[in-house]
Amino acid sequence: MSAPLLRVDNMTVRFGGLVAVNDVSFAVDEGELLGIIGPNGAGKTTSFNAVAGAVRPTSGTIRIGDQLISGRPPERVARMGVARTFQSVRLFRSMTVAENVTLAASTVCLTMAAAGRRAAEVAELLGMEALQGAQVDALPLADQKRVEIARALALAPRLLLLDEMMSGLTDQETRAIIGVIRKLNDGGLTIIVIEHVLRVIMELSHRVLVLDHGVLIAQGPPREVMTDPHVVEAYIGRQAAQTFREHETLREQR
Repeated sequence: MSAPLLRVDNMTVRFGGLVAVNDVSFAVDEGELLGIIGPNGAGKTTSFNAVAGAVRPTSGTIRIGDQLISGRPPERVARMGVARTFQSVRLFRSMTVAENVTLAASTVCLTMAAAGRRAAEVAELLGMEALQGAQVDALPLADQKRVEIARALALAPRLLLLDEMMSGLTDQETRAIIGVIRKLNDGGLTIIVIEHVLRVIMELSHRVLVLDHGVLIAQGPPREVMTDPHVVEAYIGRQAAQTFREHETLREQR
């Protein structure tokens, strides 16, 4: 069996006296689409920040393949193959779509010409050619989130971290983003998704992790996790768990 793409061992993140993530361990295989859920304050985004290099773990290790990335600065982690989006869109709003994506690509490309070519490739992959000349602050939220994904992809990542991409979107816009994520994963990209919208986790995830107060309380296939008594009590609630089971049954019947 090949080694996992991402391996997190005994990761703890403290902020003063607050333990945001407490001795969490998990691994993600190449090509997997992993969902992470949990209530507000569970440690989901802090875990992302640690993997991406924005936060230094207090203890524990994080590896991409056989390379240790824990404690390295985010720009170095990005060059080692980890890209991420944010809960709140963080784009250069006075710049065009093409300029935003090209600037991101320039961090991993040797020349600006190569960065421009990389940005064009990403635009084609995501079907965003018509948006290239648009100024970002003139775009609706759903398109801005697609630009966020495009900027992350411009780094040519091995691992893509998506943090609540569906927040603030309509059902139709959510469906469109789901399609983008599924296309990327079907193309072989390893993805971790943090999401509060359970139906998104249902549709996308091969496996789910559940965090509660910084502790990993469950992990496994979506159906198994959503019926775990600890998960039901800590986060989902019995009605939501029943809704999940109904959605899973319908999906299997299609």
